[in-house]
Formats: sequence, structure tokens, C-alpha cells
Amino acid sequence: MNDIGQSTKGYVSSGILSQKIKEYHKHARTLVPFLKGNTACVEVNTDQSFEKTMSDINVHIEPTIIHIRPGANSNELRKEITEQLSKKHGFVNLDVNALIRDENERKTAIGTEIHQMVSSNRIIPAEMIVRMIKRVIYSGDPYLNKFILTSFPDIIEQAREFETNCSKISAIIYSTSADPVVPIKNNNLSLFNIDSLF
Repeated sequence: MNDIGQSTKGYVSSGILSQKIKEYHKHARTLVPFLKGNTACVEVNTDQSFEKTMSDINVHIEPTIIHIRPGANSNELRKEITEQLSKKHGFVNLDVNALIRDENERKTAIGTEIHQMVSSNRIIPAEMIVRMIKRVIYSGDPYLNKFILTSFPDIIEQAREFETNCSKISAIIYSTSADPVVPIKNNNLSLFNIDSLF
């Protein structure tokens, strides 16, 4: 156990700390209603377990989703961008094909459902794919909030399903040629923007 006392850097006595907490609560009475009325502020109860608190926070906070579109002769570039985002910036690559394979191997309910659809030559609906992705995105892990989508969505209906029932796509990175310049679409993407790319 570490000894914390007056010689510790940043030490604040309990008397001063109590004053700061009292001051915070006094200002919170006017600050919270102001934030609720003028911003997207949402109150979350923290008098519960950490897991439940994080689950409540995740309901209100949009994760960062970057969709990397495949383009002509750009597979290597796409792979490089995905690796850079993963290694340097902590993004998690949500490759739908790999997720389906994992669900299948683990024989989960959704994996079994997908396996039956594929066996009977039926197309896996976007709703089912989004349900599978959503379980990963909203797993409750506070460190999982940045994701890359590389093999989904492919068509506007899939994008609409994803944005309606999971999360907004924060940015789209795509390349239409071997040109090393990679355009990035962002700033509150709407389905109109996505449709024009698809």
C-alpha cells in the first residue's frame, strides 16, 4: 500500500477537498440544467456497479466508426490504412467475414442462424449482420470505442440499417485508383453522402 501524505505531490487535505466538493455541488444545481437545455448532456447514475455505469454511458455515446471502402487496385493501401489505424490509434478492425467465421466456430445462436442461412443458399440480411456487429461495439468495454469497418456495408440499404440500428459512420476513407491520395469524407456524414459513394 502506498503512503499518501502532505509530502505527496498534488496532495489536498480532506478539509480543502470537502470544500471543493461542496462548491462543485452548489454550481452543479445550475450547471446541469443549463447543460441539459443547451447541449447533448445526459446524466448517468454512478451509484451503481462500474459495468452498469459504463453500459449506461455507452447507450448515449456514439463510438467512432471509420468505413474503409474498397477501390480499384487499392487492396494494399486499404490493408496499410487498417494496420496504421489499429497499431497507432487503437482502432479495432470489424471484418464481417471474420466475425461470421468466429460466430460459426463458437456455435453461438447468431452463428448457427447464419450457418443455416448460408447452407440453404439464402443471403444474410443486413439486420443480422448489424446485430452481430452491435454486440461487439456495445460490449461495455470502455476501451473499445474506435472501430474500422472494411467489408460492410456494401450497399445503401446496409448502410441505412447500420446507421439506424447501430451507430453513425464517422468517416469514410476510400481510393478509386492506384493514386496515393486518399480522400476522406467526414463531418456528420448523412445517408446522402454514403449513397453518393455507394
